[in-house]
Amino acid sequence: MFKFLSKYFPTLLLLTFISCEEIVMVDDISKKEVVLTAPANNAALSSSGVTFSWETVESADKYQLQIAIPNFENPQQIIVDTLVTKNSYTQQLNIGKYEWRVRAVNSAYETAYFKRNFEILSNDDFQNNIVILLTPNNNLITKTALQKLSWNSIIGAASYQLQIFDESSTLVKEQNSEVTLLNFTFEDGKYTWKVRASNGTAQTLYTSRSILIDTKTPNTPTLSSPINASTTTNKSINFQWNRTPISGSTEKDSIYVYTESALTNLNFKDQGTSPYNKTLTAGTYYWFVRSFDEAGNQSSRSTVFNFTIN
Repeated sequence: MFKFLSKYFPTLLLLTFISCEEIVMVDDISKKEVVLTAPANNAALSSSGVTFSWETVESADKYQLQIAIPNFENPQQIIVDTLVTKNSYTQQLNIGKYEWRVRAVNSAYETAYFKRNFEILSNDDFQNNIVILLTPNNNLITKTALQKLSWNSIIGAASYQLQIFDESSTLVKEQNSEVTLLNFTFEDGKYTWKVRASNGTAQTLYTSRSILIDTKTPNTPTLSSPINASTTTNKSINFQWNRTPISGSTEKDSIYVYTESALTNLNFKDQGTSPYNKTLTAGTYYWFVRSFDEAGNQSSRSTVFNFTIN
């Protein structure tokens, strides 16, 4: 038994060292404090939209936020229990008394909860509410022209005003709606869309997001070097091709190199720009280039060239 353990002791020691090292790499945040900033303790608010904020904690990955009615000691209901990556969170709440608390967490540790009380007395300051946009994500780049624009409801809102502007700040769509979504088909281009809420006498500020629509397929690349069916003794190959870019999302090229004409045995593929250099061994190679853009469109593949290295 001793011989067996002696034989494998170095490996066991290494695994133990690696496991301990992985644990050490995660900072212990358990003794740190989450400093709550707003709302202040025992704050009396006149708006149903509440933005909770706190200072970031170094080495924390996320924050767990909970909101209870009326408090955590004798809760009638836990109305929010969520993990967020940012140090703020906005929530619509009814008139009443609440307690909220936050703790910081990472993959191995968590802090204690830090809590405060507040009360919503009315929704008289309706204009201080914030419309939370849901979909699509901000700065989305997509080839899907039909988009579902949606947002969270605001307590007391009678309607919502949606505006869509193109890149030149021209208004392309304006609509009042009693519901919190609108399906809209965009033309290609970059847009800003924004929403505000109204209760009939007061309006919130607009909340906005951007979106880039690109439905155009990139142009097909044209190969130029090495020349088709050429032979060389130089193992350092300088691949070259041309492609006319199209306005829209960022375009990139990928090169594919095979070792047989059926294009089933891939030697390598890589994303690159022309000229692209690669050192290869002797043999015959078949290659082509295909283009992609950030919106998810892709070109047809170029013609296939072959060359031989002697």
